[in-house]
Formats: sequence, C-alpha cells, structure tokens
Amino acid sequence: MSEEIDELDVYFDKIGEPTEGEAVKLEHIMMEKVAINPARRKLLRIVGIFGKTEKQLKEKSGLNDFLFKFNMDFLLKEGFLKYEEGMYRLTDAGIAMHDSVC
Repeated sequence: MSEEIDELDVYFDKIGEPTEGEAVKLEHIMMEKVAINPARRKLLRIVGIFGKTEKQLKEKSGLNDFLFKFNMDFLLKEGFLKYEEGMYRLTDAGIAMHDSVC
C-alpha cells in the first residue's frame, strides 16, 4: 500500500522553527500590539504588582464583556498575563511592558 502525501504536512514540515531573528521580530510585534492599544495598557496597569480578580478587572477597566475577553485572551496567549489561584498576575514580559508603557 502506498501512503498518501498530505500537502499540509509537507508544508508544515518545511516551515520549522523561527530563527532567532524572526523570534525577536515576532516578540517586538506582540509588544507593539500591547503598547499601542489603550485597553491592553489599562488592563496591565490595573493588574499591577499584586494582581486582580476577574471581577476587579472588569469593574475597574469599564470594558464591555466582549472587549474585556478579547484583550484578556490576547494578553494571556501572548504571555503578558497569567492566571493562578483565581487572580490575574503579570508575567516577566508583562512586568517589563508595565514598566515601559504604563
């Protein structure tokens, strides 16, 4: 039996891991996406050093549910925030971003 070749598998095999330069460029793009967005800056500022619950963040940010979830998902996915023990906290990248744009 011959094995069928999946074009998607071939494509993804060719891509591989990004080079160090590409990884730095992607990191800078993500940092820019946080820095230029007032809602994301506001959320980082509110979380601050001690962290906040979801309820506290929603109340203090004043964002509607859609914008809150959209921006929080971005910050979590890109590693600026983490969720632990019922609190949102800044990661190392989040602290660096907080210190530079908040």
